[in-house]
Amino acid sequence: MSAARPTEAVVARLARDLAPVRPMPALRRQTAAIAAVFAATSALALVWLGLHPLDALARGGVSAVLACALALIGAGGLALGLAGRVPGRERLARGAGIAAALGLLAIAAVGFAVPDPIARAIALEWQSDCFVRSLLLAIPLGVVAARLSLRGAPWRPAATGLSLALGAAALGSLLVHAACPSPSASHWLAAHSLLPLATGAAVGALAAWRLARRARRGRTAIARAIDG
Repeated sequence: MSAARPTEAVVARLARDLAPVRPMPALRRQTAAIAAVFAATSALALVWLGLHPLDALARGGVSAVLACALALIGAGGLALGLAGRVPGRERLARGAGIAAALGLLAIAAVGFAVPDPIARAIALEWQSDCFVRSLLLAIPLGVVAARLSLRGAPWRPAATGLSLALGAAALGSLLVHAACPSPSASHWLAAHSLLPLATGAAVGALAAWRLARRARRGRTAIARAIDG
């Protein structure tokens, strides 16, 4: 009994400072929510821009590789961010991370293969409408993913925040790439890939910092309750 009392006291201290939270939905429900938002965003892009995915694949090897790479980054990044917050889904998260990494490597390979210098392409495409449109189309996915990321217990907070933002940015860029009639590989690389993904990475870094801060705050509260 004497050994049980300190344990009960620790549990009481932990429970005293707990705030009520909503239960985290099942991973399949979260995936369905993301899929529904992407479908709605695709419908919006179809009305707004007109989508021609087969044309994007038929424009040549560079366009097809970029389309597939953006799809891998989008699906893999969002899957990593969602599965990385659900206990027991670490293997799925790692597989999704590998898929996203392959997409990033493919874009890097295209960057070295495009004849125009990448820096010059980026400088020319800062005013591109495609860059702005890709970010606008990524906002709905990013908002839903951010709300979902506030639930659960991410085992890698930094990777979770970064991957969710990159995934949303990549899918927004994929929709723009499927609608853009430009024949320029430099345009595809800069306005459809590098600039949106760089912006997504910057937003993801901020989200990762916030998730890591929440995790540290939770560990600190537990430590204080145990020591106090």
